[in-house]
Amino acid sequence: MPKCTVIGNGASRKQHDLTKLNYPTFGCNQIYKEFMPDWLIAKDRRVLEQMSKDKIKQVYLPMMSHRAHRETSTIMIPDMRPIRFPYFRMNSWLTGEICIVFAAQLGFTDIDVIGFDGGPDSIYRERTDTNVSLVHNQVPKWRYKHTFEKILAYYPKIKINTDKDFLKTYK
Repeated sequence: MPKCTVIGNGASRKQHDLTKLNYPTFGCNQIYKEFMPDWLIAKDRRVLEQMSKDKIKQVYLPMMSHRAHRETSTIMIPDMRPIRFPYFRMNSWLTGEICIVFAAQLGFTDIDVIGFDGGPDSIYRERTDTNVSLVHNQVPKWRYKHTFEKILAYYPKIKINTDKDFLKTYK
């Protein structure tokens, strides 16, 4: 089984030494500030603008984001590559979920995911307000199980292992 690691930006990622990963890596958004994965994936305009300022050379985007941002004057990334999905609604999924689908499309069948926490905390998001109802939440904690099940239904030959559940296998 070709194995890879998808790296999210939840606080649990701090438990891992990314330099010791032995498999190809897919990373989300601003991970490049600490670690450059083999495939860097983003979709948000603000993240892409920051990547441009930081002189990132290559990034993969869902097709809809690629169309929206490829000719934006504030985004100057020389090599923005579109990711096409077999199921249209996957374009609107979160970056980590997109990474898993992209890994499956490239033929990886044993996918470890780390730093997929859900909730309001992210390594790169500063919380300026302690009132959780006013803070932008990344995702509800239940979401990943729900979307992982959808991914597994579309790619039945893959296995998704999470660090959150001590590499509990969803399949």
